Amino acid sequence: MKEVEITRALHLDRSQVVALDTHSFLNILNVLNLELSDLADQCGFEDEFRQSSDRIFQLADDMSNPDVAYDRIAGLHEDISAIKHQVEWNITDEHRSSPETRAILENLNSIFAVLRKRISDLQARIDDSLSWREFEIIQVIEDFQKVFGAIAKNSKGRFRITNNIAAQESQDYYVDFKIDSSEEPLIRMPPVVIDVIRDLLANARKYTSPGGRINAGVWSDDTGLCIIVEDSGYGIPEDEIESVIDYGQRASNVQERRTMGGGFGLTKAYFICKELGGRFWIRSELNRSTRIRMMIPKHPGTDCNCP
Repeated sequence: MKEVEITRALHLDRSQVVALDTHSFLNILNVLNLELSDLADQCGFEDEFRQSSDRIFQLADDMSNPDVAYDRIAGLHEDISAIKHQVEWNITDEHRSSPETRAILENLNSIFAVLRKRISDLQARIDDSLSWREFEIIQVIEDFQKVFGAIAKNSKGRFRITNNIAAQESQDYYVDFKIDSSEEPLIRMPPVVIDVIRDLLANARKYTSPGGRINAGVWSDDTGLCIIVEDSGYGIPEDEIESVIDYGQRASNVQERRTMGGGFGLTKAYFICKELGGRFWIRSELNRSTRIRMMIPKHPGTDCNCP
């Protein structure tokens, strides 16, 4: 299985760059809208939730528009709070007595928590997403665990996500995610790289069947970052490995697979990696696995001495 270094140029216009930057937030908005639709059907609240649905569509339009997207970020917490308030206002104790409604409400609480984190991430990097900053490793790992938990909740019992292989059941994903740094307990990276890692993990989950495994690691020293995300999923046809990073491109063997995303995960990872002067490799075998490897130097024009 050959590892291919991707070096092709990406030619993105301003709208496409904004779409890459905001797509993970928009993906969660899609999930929120679907969950609200399920709640409306369950409780007979179609008219009551129409305002929230309209607000979500307007948010999606605004965050896809390069002329207003970044100005709009300042008010996103207020929008999400208004949607959450409308849910709480309309749901009575009688509705909560239904197990189905309670399950939807639990999912919604997870989604709202993830949305708040996405908004905070956008706010943190709005002026300069590529500057290197310090993060507590334990906090980064906890944030990723919350994302995994929300993904599992949203599956509504179709699968679990576990980090203990001895506890893995047939429909569970086993995820091994580690971060090590020569500066422990801290790690330095641009904030947008956290977004990239999250997207790569989400991709690995989407394109791996339940029961599969996802191994991911981040290593940092004074020269740079090494990031690897590897799965046991569908793989990429050999002749498409170099083109799969193109904007909105999905491998031909997964184009019919329903996802909440726009096929931007690998494009964003590659784009950010190159913006930071890094190198990017893909190793994949059809119906067996895919491995993404990134090396990002901390000092422009130098090599990264990752293992």
